[in-house]
Amino acid sequence: MSDISGIFQGDLIIKTMLELSIDDMRKNPWLIEDCFSSLVENPILKKKYGLKEIQRAKEFILNNKIPVYMRHRLDKQEFPCITLSIGESREDESLATLGDSSPCIEDLDPCDIGKSIKYTIPPFDIVSYEKSTGTIEIPDGIYAYRYLSEGMVAVDPDTGNGFIIKGKSGNNKFQIAANSELPSGKLGIVPKYHLFRARRERATSQEVYNIGCHVEGDISTLIFLHSVVKYAIYRYREALLEHENFQLSRLSSSDMIKNGAFDVENVYSRFLTLRGQVEESWIKSPQRFIEGVDIIERNVDGGEETLEVGIKILGEEAPDELNDPDCDLWVTIDE
Repeated sequence: MSDISGIFQGDLIIKTMLELSIDDMRKNPWLIEDCFSSLVENPILKKKYGLKEIQRAKEFILNNKIPVYMRHRLDKQEFPCITLSIGESREDESLATLGDSSPCIEDLDPCDIGKSIKYTIPPFDIVSYEKSTGTIEIPDGIYAYRYLSEGMVAVDPDTGNGFIIKGKSGNNKFQIAANSELPSGKLGIVPKYHLFRARRERATSQEVYNIGCHVEGDISTLIFLHSVVKYAIYRYREALLEHENFQLSRLSSSDMIKNGAFDVENVYSRFLTLRGQVEESWIKSPQRFIEGVDIIERNVDGGEETLEVGIKILGEEAPDELNDPDCDLWVTIDE
């Protein structure tokens, strides 16, 4: 299974990152002390600010809700708050590959993708069964018998019990384990591989996210909020960003401004810009495993023999009636 999964949900991941960090700080106030530890570890700052300023930061974080909004929400916003907006997203041309190629191949369960594995040979009445050798004879004229191969499974359509096919025997017989008990007189043949397979392709993009820190009134609390946001991004960068293939992230901050974009007066803001490189992926159309291949087919028409050269592959979506020799669903002819 590939470690590159789907399209990067950056807005939800960053929102979760911020909310988790604030909640974690409230439950573990020692994290707030760690965030502002320079105020007590630096002798000069300790003398000027020390534990008193850390206590102010604790009270600010513990006593305020600090919601995280998408930046363009139209309903009423509370302060302090954090806003999040999605910036530029562009595919990185320097990392582009021909056909978005990837070495990742995934096996898919038919039930998970709403597809079914059809019979190689639909249920038929058993002509004869030699229990001592495990040899089963099927009716003549079943065209799809040519595709029957070792490892396919003979299944009782009524019970679902299956018997692994050991190999062919003659023109219309195959063998299962000797002395097997057949529950009824009908069997159907299902493919050896009961999975679909698909290629996972990928692309690399450069992403930008903008995070706003906003407070009302006391401008010094903006310093606390900005520090908390930086701490959150650094702390969860590996677990949430890099885990989702957001790599080489870089963080930058704007100046502190008085923000007139809000209806409320005396709102102060500072914005952080998070940039990074993300690998995203998608699954191509699921295909069946190749079960068998015919290389040459000879046709006799009015005594004249013709040679039809090509490939006939059993493994794509099978038709409802596999006994039709004119069916060319799997045929690739070399003209």
